[in-house]
Amino acid sequence: MYEQLHIQCEHLKDGPACKEIRYVLHNPTDEPVWLEEFELFHADSLEALGVADAHCRVFRTGRHKNDMPSVAVLGRMDDAMLDALGSMTESGDRAGQDGQRHLISDHLTILGDADCWCIIAFMTGFEQLFCTEVTLSENGGFQSLSSRVLFHRYIRPGETLITETLRIAHTADPEASIRCFAHEKSQPRPSLMADPPSVFCTWYYYGLTVTEEDVMVNLRQMAAQKLPFDVFQIDEGWERTLGDWEQNDKFPTPMKEIADRIREAGYRPGIWTSPFVAKETSPLVLAHPDWVLRDKAGAPCIFPMNDTTYYVLDITHPDTLPYFTELYRHLTFDWGYTYHKLDFTRAPMIYGDADFYNKYITPARAYREAIAAIRRGMGDEAYFLMCGGLYDPIIGLVDAQRSGSDVLSMWASTINKGGKTAPFTIKQSLLRYYMNAWWHNDPDALMIRRNTTMERGLRLTYGLLNEDEVRTVVVNQLIGGGIVCSTEPLDRIDQDRLARLRHILPPMRTVVQPLSLMHSGRFPDKVRVSFPGNDRVLIALINWSDDTACPASVLLDADTLGTAYAPDAAYAVSSFFDGCWQADVPGNSTVTIGEIPPHSTALLKIERQTDKPIIVASDAHFSMGMELDGLCMEDGKYRAHRRVPACWDAHYTLLIPGDGKTVSLTLPAEER
Repeated sequence: MYEQLHIQCEHLKDGPACKEIRYVLHNPTDEPVWLEEFELFHADSLEALGVADAHCRVFRTGRHKNDMPSVAVLGRMDDAMLDALGSMTESGDRAGQDGQRHLISDHLTILGDADCWCIIAFMTGFEQLFCTEVTLSENGGFQSLSSRVLFHRYIRPGETLITETLRIAHTADPEASIRCFAHEKSQPRPSLMADPPSVFCTWYYYGLTVTEEDVMVNLRQMAAQKLPFDVFQIDEGWERTLGDWEQNDKFPTPMKEIADRIREAGYRPGIWTSPFVAKETSPLVLAHPDWVLRDKAGAPCIFPMNDTTYYVLDITHPDTLPYFTELYRHLTFDWGYTYHKLDFTRAPMIYGDADFYNKYITPARAYREAIAAIRRGMGDEAYFLMCGGLYDPIIGLVDAQRSGSDVLSMWASTINKGGKTAPFTIKQSLLRYYMNAWWHNDPDALMIRRNTTMERGLRLTYGLLNEDEVRTVVVNQLIGGGIVCSTEPLDRIDQDRLARLRHILPPMRTVVQPLSLMHSGRFPDKVRVSFPGNDRVLIALINWSDDTACPASVLLDADTLGTAYAPDAAYAVSSFFDGCWQADVPGNSTVTIGEIPPHSTALLKIERQTDKPIIVASDAHFSMGMELDGLCMEDGKYRAHRRVPACWDAHYTLLIPGDGKTVSLTLPAEER
């Protein structure tokens, strides 16, 4: 394909269980050569991959949040396979790909079964986009596999380019390989060393209709009710238009003064922007028409969003980088917004026929440089949430990243295109659990209001979840492993639903692991949540069935408990939602505490029994004790302090070691 180039394969590792390769491409000619893509690895059979044909499973990842990661069985064209072939729409509806026979994975692809798995992983990712494509037969069987990188640039005369590094490994433990992969690619920012933030965001009720008065009503309610959020974030709807980042008539007060009011109320000011798209009539486009990304026919690349179309900026144009830096310097240091949500940030990267201004830089490198320019503007102390961005090129630059499509406050989206909206968006986040090694995952906002009538002309205003479904979407904020976000009209929401926030505030540093990941069925139904430096674990059991209850059962073995497992220990097992518990449970035994209704979730805390009291029941935080700074005996009474003051009383039942007795502890609501 590139006969005029000198091409050399470098074997960085060449062991029997793990090979790592990359290619070196050199142009010895006097003319530039166009590079579109380059194949690093190809296999025409599963035997060539070292895995068995029968019952072979495939784990597919995606390049951005709307892709649908999935585990499916090759040879079965079932719902799990259709998930792997499909994606989600921008608004969280199912977007299946019926008839498609090409499974497109990204940085990590796994094939195999039992104790024989092949791991295909791109271990670097700043220079080129890449994919692993599995071609399927009509019934979903394996036909071929191709791993390749996308250059989409010229190589100059005398220039040498190096591809990303591809690892092809074999293992008996794919979940350990996923952890190793995530760790090796991580470039953690300081934010990962702290607990992730909790965010009140205006979008998931107010949408584009948001006004300054909406902001102030909710800010007053947050302060009056002492809701322990960290951030108050104003989402889309404050700006004149995309590409004109000044407040519109719905926000008559200068945005700096609004940020000051948020800060004075005790919250961090946050703001929404979308820097890579702009309205055709915006001052930005009118002043800089040469910044618009165009296709090879010369037409502007169009990005549809919220029933409007926008132009896309060409991030390879050198003048765009200083613009990005200055925009975020202004928003951060002049206006005072230190939490930034950037949206639709994949826009410059999704057009196969894009004709970039700079044809000597790969889109991946241009993307990283654009995000780095934004980070320079807002500074390292700002918190940077990327929404809809690509994953690999920006590792180490952002603090948080959306892990799934936009959520809706309903289990099944029958209002628009149909489909199991909540299960799909939860699945996206769960199968991206390992990305918490790179940033705080953002599973999107929690909406738990009751509302059967559309308001403001927005389906965002619905609240159609029943009590069982509310349990699951609240637990989803925990098992996301990252930031916690919510949107409610705080002056109107039912207090019993609002009180659900006490279960997830404050968010904590956790390690999340879907159990039996490669054999869990269409939707992961068992998730372990561990706390660094602590031997207690939480197990979330999700019932995805539409009509059948299932037992809340868990086996206390090493696979379930991880590092908290001790074969000779006795455990206390507590069910958060129903308050039931069992003590003196030996390891390697199965515990059943009640049953799980359809669409609901059980949350079990499993803690090794020692000579210290154990919290076996609580109506406060899901962690059942990790939200407390200390638990001690003073003057014959048990006392504790909350890590974050809250507006709710908190009740605990303590199991006293030795005699099996219990005592009650109440922490009253505290001032913020």
